[in-house]
Amino acid sequence: MNDIDLQNILARLQHLEDLEAVRHTWRDYCMRLDSEDWDNLGDVFAEDGVLEMVGLDVLLPGIDGTYRGRRNIIDKFYMPGIAAAANPNAKLFATGHISTNMQIDLDGDEATTLAYFFEIVANNTVLIGTYQHRMRRDSDRWRFSFLRISVRYHAELASENVGGQSLQEILAKPYSA
Repeated sequence: MNDIDLQNILARLQHLEDLEAVRHTWRDYCMRLDSEDWDNLGDVFAEDGVLEMVGLDVLLPGIDGTYRGRRNIIDKFYMPGIAAAANPNAKLFATGHISTNMQIDLDGDEATTLAYFFEIVANNTVLIGTYQHRMRRDSDRWRFSFLRISVRYHAELASENVGGQSLQEILAKPYSA
């Protein structure tokens, strides 16, 4: 094996590692949002990150817009939005995600992505839409520099006797064999 072959292998390995790291940030986002882990949710955003919400005003009037800065995104968008949707005493949980079909385009220390989501909110509302991310590599992980959430479809579900467990309750149980 010569130096050129080794360089090609190392470049391909870095590409694969970057793809997985981008996916890991995206998974962290979904899990931390669904478990209302605000501090760690903030960690997936760059300090100067931007979130743009499109299409949620129909359910939460006034929430669509642009939010700038990690702390502002959490404090002004996520926390109030989740609080408005949840009723833990009635076992109505704010959010549960299924995210899929992520397309990732890498360009050095930056990545752009498109992913679909299917989300159940407050046990009786379905949201279907897209995430568009711009991510960048920081010293310790990939982070969102920009996230656009676009709700394409929404519907209320007819349901009775809805209940269940929060993701916090599930994650609090230790694994045992």
